[in-house]
Amino acid sequence: MSKSDDTKAQIMRAAILQFTRLGFEGAAMREIANEANVNIGLIRYHFGSKSDLYRDTLAYVSEQYNAVCLAALATARQSNNVEELIYSWLAAPITQWQDSTVASGEEVLCFLNKMGYEAPELTRDVYESHYSYALSEWQEAVQAHFPTMARTDWLWCLTCLRGMYFNIVAHNDFTLWGLPAIRGKEPAIRRLAADTVALLRTYTAR
Repeated sequence: MSKSDDTKAQIMRAAILQFTRLGFEGAAMREIANEANVNIGLIRYHFGSKSDLYRDTLAYVSEQYNAVCLAALATARQSNNVEELIYSWLAAPITQWQDSTVASGEEVLCFLNKMGYEAPELTRDVYESHYSYALSEWQEAVQAHFPTMARTDWLWCLTCLRGMYFNIVAHNDFTLWGLPAIRGKEPAIRRLAADTVALLRTYTAR
């Protein structure tokens, strides 16, 4: 990694810390610069505005997030087990993360959770270009096990799953609401996957 790449990684790491703790509006470029131990001019040179820094950082971590999740999905598909499809995808950022230079898998999950509370115009383009395609592939793989399920029921179950999942994985040093961190995240995700399958089956059994 070049010195320039090292500097960019250092800035993105600081940005993730500040954006996750304070949100886009609350995070200040000066505090990001202080956290990264660089001057604001260097941030602007590499990234431009604060919104550019946010989107570039989100795009960068989304690529790694997609890679580990899609790899887990490919392996899980061989089992033809829907619970394994759900668990492997949800657990992958914790169990299979490869490079923590910018952020650990758990830190990225906290950042992605906070993304959901930002203004859509800030995140929509990156979400659509760098994040949603992989998520759609996973959703299609799961939904294939429940072909008769109504789309409205499916979307409702996904919403419930997302809320419970981020309550498990997004409460540590980056906690949003002062909730205690959940220890043993992998067993908790395993239970969530089993509960999700049970919920999905109640909808298809009606």
